[in-house]
Amino acid sequence: MQLSKKFRFLAASVLALQLVVPISVNAEEQRDYIAPSWVVQADYVALGDSLAHGMNDVGIIGLGYTDFVAQALQQDGFIASYNKGFAYSGYTTKNILEDIQNNVEKPVVGFGYQSEKVKLHTSIKEAEIITLTAGANDIIPILKESQTTGINAAAMLKASQEAIKNIATILEEVKKLNPNAQVYVMGYYNSFPYYSEDLQTQFKMLLKVMNATIKTTAEKAGAVFVPTYDIVAKDIPSYLPNPENIHLSEAGYLAVANEAFLPAIKASSLWDVSKFIQTNMKDRTTVKISWQEARDNIGVTSYNVYVNGKLTFTQNAETTAITLDNLTENTAYTVAVKAVDAAGNESVQSPSVTFTTKRTLSFTDIENHWAKEYILKAAEEGIMKGYADGTFRPEQNVTRAQAATMLVRSLGLTTKEQAPFSDIASYDVGTQSEIAAAYAYGLIKGTDGNFNPGQPVTRAQLALMINRAYEHQQKQPYAVKGKAPFSDIASYNEETKHAITMLYEQGIIIGSEGKYLPEAPTKRSHAAKIFINFKNLLKK
Repeated sequence: MQLSKKFRFLAASVLALQLVVPISVNAEEQRDYIAPSWVVQADYVALGDSLAHGMNDVGIIGLGYTDFVAQALQQDGFIASYNKGFAYSGYTTKNILEDIQNNVEKPVVGFGYQSEKVKLHTSIKEAEIITLTAGANDIIPILKESQTTGINAAAMLKASQEAIKNIATILEEVKKLNPNAQVYVMGYYNSFPYYSEDLQTQFKMLLKVMNATIKTTAEKAGAVFVPTYDIVAKDIPSYLPNPENIHLSEAGYLAVANEAFLPAIKASSLWDVSKFIQTNMKDRTTVKISWQEARDNIGVTSYNVYVNGKLTFTQNAETTAITLDNLTENTAYTVAVKAVDAAGNESVQSPSVTFTTKRTLSFTDIENHWAKEYILKAAEEGIMKGYADGTFRPEQNVTRAQAATMLVRSLGLTTKEQAPFSDIASYDVGTQSEIAAAYAYGLIKGTDGNFNPGQPVTRAQLALMINRAYEHQQKQPYAVKGKAPFSDIASYNEETKHAITMLYEQGIIIGSEGKYLPEAPTKRSHAAKIFINFKNLLKK
């Protein structure tokens, strides 16, 4: 196929109607059955025997499970093309393998293809979804003979081993042609439910072993095994109504498609739409939800926004964001967005997101404090925490361990490495991990193998940490524009003066009466202001 997926999807929308609209319906009366979608439409190729071909219980080629799978995926907006032209009645595993090895060319039976014929290698290479139904014709002749002669164990063993070997080779060949395709291998159902009880017992044991072996073979090759035995067995009269024919009825094929293949296929990461929706918490009770545009064969007309499962808003197609306000504090919400087209089709795989609003934070000792807003913001951001008694203790000194953890939290840094400090073992695992992250990213340094975590962090030391963090995030050194107007930093080394100057030039600190007080311990209130200003700087 030479057309793009997008173009082929539009073309396929017309061709696929033959699966869902009676031929006698006039073009003017044809309804759009194709739902909008966020996923990139995939290509589906069916390989196999008469079950994939669609042979029914009266010996006529009709709609098989592959057709119903394609119909459902097409209606949900998941696939751009479908071809069962390589599935033939009577095919054994050897026939399927030879077709792949010989790269046969056969007529397209499906939709979404530009040409009437296509080579097998081309179809496999372009497919994201491949179903394989094979092996039944390898053993059915032996099973048919068993009704009069009994099961020939030696012949059955030989035939089943050859079939499994061929299935493994088929999967290997497909993998070589397209390592990214997801292959679904159909398991066997009991094709002879009307045979005698004695034979039934043997058949069931045989099928159990065969299905287990096929499952192991498929999974070893990275394919998905799709069991069908129990589904067909639920309603033999409806699904296998003809005692003289091993093929399923249309109802049987529909059940296999809906209950076996579609759940397995739709579980694929191909349909993961979580990346198409984002949240932005504006404040404790306000959040902005934004999403990417969906695709449709005709066009998206609107978006339905569901909050906790209830339709809450309908937005026009040009609007891909909405702000939810006046939400309840400290409450979990799930928002889902469904795209709708002019025919009323609503997307099936739709992006959703779950978030929890923030609670109102308050501390008993900051009501009239100059840093109140900084403190509350730092707490809301998860950078700083209060104490169990409800206080924040704004005038308490910040330790070096606390400064490191605050910085790591504000940047969201993590590491699996351990810090080379011998004096942090008494701290909890979380704190040790945060100190390790600060060290791994070059934000802190120690002395003689120690970090001195319990000592107050001086204003000069905190400036160094902040400057290192800024340069790490920016991935380049900060170029100072001049000298900081502080009379008490001249004796410090160049790195420290550079760091203090950066904080001053970026408006993170202002000093007091021409001094920075570099040796003074950093109070929690000042730390809150510094970290919030620093976080705001990174957002610019």
